[in-house]
Amino acid sequence: MKCHTMIHALTLFATLLPAVGGAEKPSLERSGTTVNQSTPDWAGRATDGKAARIAVPAPEDPRYHHLGWPKAVRTADGTIVLGFLMGRKHVGENCPAVSLSTDGGQTFSAPKRLKEFGKDKDYGASGNMALGIAHDGSVLLLSHGYSPNACHIFGWRSTDNGRTWKPVDTSALGPNKAGSSTGHIVQLPGKRLMAVGHYRDGCQPHTRGIWRSISEDDGLTWGEPSLVTTQHGVEPVLVRHENRLLVFIRNNSGEGAPRQLIAVSDDWGKTWRTELSNIGAVLPGTRALAHPFAMMHPHRPGELLAVTFERGPMGAGQLWRGDPATLKFTHERTLVELSKQSVKTHNDYGYGWLVPMEGRRALLFYYHGRKDGPASIWVLETEI
Repeated sequence: MKCHTMIHALTLFATLLPAVGGAEKPSLERSGTTVNQSTPDWAGRATDGKAARIAVPAPEDPRYHHLGWPKAVRTADGTIVLGFLMGRKHVGENCPAVSLSTDGGQTFSAPKRLKEFGKDKDYGASGNMALGIAHDGSVLLLSHGYSPNACHIFGWRSTDNGRTWKPVDTSALGPNKAGSSTGHIVQLPGKRLMAVGHYRDGCQPHTRGIWRSISEDDGLTWGEPSLVTTQHGVEPVLVRHENRLLVFIRNNSGEGAPRQLIAVSDDWGKTWRTELSNIGAVLPGTRALAHPFAMMHPHRPGELLAVTFERGPMGAGQLWRGDPATLKFTHERTLVELSKQSVKTHNDYGYGWLVPMEGRRALLFYYHGRKDGPASIWVLETEI
């Protein structure tokens, strides 16, 4: 009991620390999560009954107790860098943060904020992020700040597997040029990298559609946003297969929804074509597919993996396999299910993100909690 109290105190203290800046080191004190902690009855479960567990619990402080929009990468030394937003509620002064795991995802460090958004700040909240690994192994994170009619993208780079972070130059991305940065940051030939995002209110000259930006120096500076498509999609995820670039897009047009869009470029992002994919709802009554996820299979060249997270009478994370040449996908299985009762009482969830581990093992991250209250980052061990 004394140990539990001490861990709880450390977690609360960590949420009150100032945002990360310069060479400040994030604490590796554990968030209090262990594989043996009690699992609430509303937790998501795999179809075999295996329960998901909390990776990073909602902090006690209501200013930061809603965690969401997770992204994650695994660095060369095995560290899992988990990025997410933390705020008052689903949209409520959300701030970009990171937690680290050095034991294969069994435990994570307490959240560490990279920048503060909210009342009396330049921007009221952040709404998403992009995460990736540069050619030299550095971790890169791009996250935007926005207010009703203004936005800008900020970025950071870590050369020590997520322990310290320094700002990068995103001046060409705003203010008011590009809305949200999302998904993977992808390596191109040379020292080039590409990131994507969606335009939003306040951007000029576009307020809707998808953009891409290229870094010529391994993420230290980022170029002007360039249009991918004017179709009304959001939360794009970029994937590279050999010389082909694919952008998986959450379809917000209402036409063809809830099926994802895919933008394709065979000339390194100079030109794009966009089409409606066959990735859609599996469950009856699904109203929307949350943020896409896609990646090339780490052990099967030429195979795409995609994860959808359905929102409706119940929630579910679905695994799809596809061909990057034909862009045809087959639904393989349900990874995690959230019951009807679960999504009634804890009504904010989704944004599945896979991290490959050793062999076929993989970790599926997502968030789940209350839209106007606390939400945690969850993880489910699975196979790909």
